[in-house]
Amino acid sequence: MSLSLRSFHLFFIAVSVLLAVWVGAWGVQSYLTTKSVGDLALGMIFFVLGFVLLIYGRSVRKKLRALAPEDEE
Repeated sequence: MSLSLRSFHLFFIAVSVLLAVWVGAWGVQSYLTTKSVGDLALGMIFFVLGFVLLIYGRSVRKKLRALAPEDEE
C-alpha cells in the first residue's frame, strides 16, 4: 500500500495543522506560568498559522477533487 502524492500532501497539511495548534497551546500554557509576552505572542502566531493552514488544506482538497480521480486498486 502506497500513498499517492495527493494523499501525502493532504496528510502533511493535517499534521502541520496539529503541530501548529500544539505549539500554540504550549505557548499559551507557558505564558500562563511565566507571564512572558513573548510566549503569548508565540502561541497566538501559531494559532493563526494553524487556522491559515486549515484554510489552505480545504482549498487544496477542493482543487484536488476537481482534478482527474486517482486510480484506486
